[in-house]
Amino acid sequence: MIAGVLAWAGRAQAQVDDMPAQDTASNTAGSMLFDAGRELAKANKYAEACAKFEQSYALDNGIGTELNLADCHEHLGHWAQAWRLFDDAQQRISDDNEGRSKFAHGRAAALLRKLAMVVVNVPDPTLPALSVTVAGRAVKVSAVITEHVDPGPIVVEVAQPGTRIFAQTKEADAGATVIFDVATPAVVEVEPPGARRHTRVVISLVVAGGGLALLASGIVVGIVADGQYNDAVDPRNGCMSSSAGLVCPDGQRQKAIDAGGLADVGTGLGVVGIAAIVSGAILYATAPKDLVVTPMASNRSAGLAISGRF
Repeated sequence: MIAGVLAWAGRAQAQVDDMPAQDTASNTAGSMLFDAGRELAKANKYAEACAKFEQSYALDNGIGTELNLADCHEHLGHWAQAWRLFDDAQQRISDDNEGRSKFAHGRAAALLRKLAMVVVNVPDPTLPALSVTVAGRAVKVSAVITEHVDPGPIVVEVAQPGTRIFAQTKEADAGATVIFDVATPAVVEVEPPGARRHTRVVISLVVAGGGLALLASGIVVGIVADGQYNDAVDPRNGCMSSSAGLVCPDGQRQKAIDAGGLADVGTGLGVVGIAAIVSGAILYATAPKDLVVTPMASNRSAGLAISGRF
């Protein structure tokens, strides 16, 4: 029995070694990398061989190179990756190469029995910029996602930019099917993290704006008062300077006093305006951050994670 298995393995490796030459002959660099990979594989240095085959495949994606790369990954225990490569190669092989097709099909079928199946049910695959990874591999988003994976702990993650909607790990055995049900995330519109609380910002802007208006009014009143005072004490209106001070007729004197009072009002308005501007700036600077609401979901529950300054 053991001798038969070893003989089959030897024949399979020989078939893989014999197949790729026609695919790499047209590409010198790819051919050299491919030959180096084959030598490394014969020496059981499969990690190094895989690297050479991958480089060769990037230059010339020949079916033979893909088969060798698949064989290399299988030796490393990367069964799911090897299965995908064998399966892809089989679909690419032309109908007139029946031997190669059977070989790729047989290797893929043998590997499939070692793998587990993951099914991911996504309730709303049309969510903007939705991404899904299965066992660390990004997959195409759809309502029902099926992926063959290596046995062991399987992590499924569903996310949108900046938000992880779903993350769960399950153990998968060879031949088993493991189902992940993604809960529908709560749709919550929030301001970007770090944004100031909206109501506090509005108040600070209103206060500062009022302060600016008062300051401007104070300046205008001051200018008017200065004009009225200068007009009241104009010598042409009977005012003159003496050792006792400014002497004006009673009417002009009262106008000067009124202008001084108006100037005091302007000064007061300016002082209050400046204080309001400073207060508005302080209100804005000390405004607490808005709460950040992050939707969280699992296959059994859904909720919101809330963070921020309280």
